[in-house]
Amino acid sequence: MKRVLQLFAIAGIFAVSNVCTADETPFQVSLQTVRDVPIIQLEAVANKVVLTGFNVNRGNCKSAKLGGIYPLPLTFKFGDGVKLFAHTCKVKEVVLMTSQGNFTYSFR
Repeated sequence: MKRVLQLFAIAGIFAVSNVCTADETPFQVSLQTVRDVPIIQLEAVANKVVLTGFNVNRGNCKSAKLGGIYPLPLTFKFGDGVKLFAHTCKVKEVVLMTSQGNFTYSFR
């Protein structure tokens, strides 16, 4: 009985947190720095996904902007991509709000 309760507790933790594997997320996300500007590259790995919002460092990076003149919401097909520029921030975490749910990506 104790083992069953432990399994339910673990399942509940995974259900409420956005712990996900690369196969489950609608975007492949990478981080690079060019001329001291952090650039977050988003590439769709889902057949169709809508990006409805994002935040960087739990909303503490107010300077994060989408590259180009793309308004949100933004629809992606598999392989489409866009860059987020995070001037003056050291990027640790990005949350993407999508039509498939919210997904958190962490960087060390």
